[in-house]
Amino acid sequence: MLDFTHIRYGIAIALVAILFGGLLGLSFGCCEDSIKGNLRASADAVLDKHYDGDANKAVSTIKKSWVYYKRAHLHSQTMGVMAIVFALLTALLNFQPKFQLGISLLSGLGSLGYGVFWLLAALLAPGMGSTHAAKESVVLIAQLSGGAFFVSGVALFCLVVFKLFIQGRKTSNP
Repeated sequence: MLDFTHIRYGIAIALVAILFGGLLGLSFGCCEDSIKGNLRASADAVLDKHYDGDANKAVSTIKKSWVYYKRAHLHSQTMGVMAIVFALLTALLNFQPKFQLGISLLSGLGSLGYGVFWLLAALLAPGMGSTHAAKESVVLIAQLSGGAFFVSGVALFCLVVFKLFIQGRKTSNP
């Protein structure tokens, strides 16, 4: 029987990331026009200040913001699934509890945080006049969450290599 004691919080956070991404996807189906309208309204409010009155510049930012919405949706769901796989693999291979907890939490938080980063960038960009400015304003979220996810992946890779190829060789050779 698989013991979820040390991975349960990471799995719960990863499931929240998956649900967050799913909710975004559902909102695209029912409310795409409303979402895009809100992006347009944000850009229109600062058209003279940030876009020099040029509606074409605003349209470009709005289109890129919509792409960021889709990135939030896809990254949250994909990374959430990967985080669950990471957590389950640590438990299945019976790694030490601290590794199970660390990898599951880092990957779970990374999956949720990275999706939130893209959503915030999407929401902020039209009002800031630039997708670059929006990303830079929340870049710390991307760095921390992306870094946490990457560290969990590298740690898992190292542990798997050790367990399957180094430790496994020692136990199979008398």
